[in-house]
Amino acid sequence: MKLTATAFDLTRSLRGGTVLSVSITQKSEPDAMNLIDGQKAGKLYDVTITEHREHRSTTANAYFHKLASELAAVLKVDIDTMKKHLVRLYGTPAEEDGYQITVNVAKGSDPSIYYPYYEWLYSDENSDTYALFKQTHTLNTKEFSRLIDGTVDECKELGIETLPPDELSKLYAQADKSNRNTESG
Repeated sequence: MKLTATAFDLTRSLRGGTVLSVSITQKSEPDAMNLIDGQKAGKLYDVTITEHREHRSTTANAYFHKLASELAAVLKVDIDTMKKHLVRLYGTPAEEDGYQITVNVAKGSDPSIYYPYYEWLYSDENSDTYALFKQTHTLNTKEFSRLIDGTVDECKELGIETLPPDELSKLYAQADKSNRNTESG
């Protein structure tokens, strides 16, 4: 379960325990209610708190696809191949608990049947091991900015026109503002 919090408070209970209070956004209330309703007495829960990052905007996503399409045309490859290449170069490794997620598949199997963004790491006698990268729709604004910046660099090397740096900054700022407005409701 994932909730978006706006503030935290730590207090002592009357019974001597420590209580962490979490103020959440209105958008997170239904998930919080499900969490409260699903609690089991006496059961321990792991809680991880990370700094919130907004997901990439549709405008930034459209720009990435435009650039990837232009790169694909110049390099004479299909768009899916180009997107996978760019995600491997500039995307974000898929992680859990700080460790990159890897998968083993039967030797010679095509990992794209299971997941679109991966990179071969090594093989053994019976299997091939691949590192996974986050799918682009799951990237936050910082991660997606890195993907676009790398894609822009690739385009510049091939003489493909890109947005000037100040316009790119406006695109990122617009994405942040748009995401903040949708989160507050």
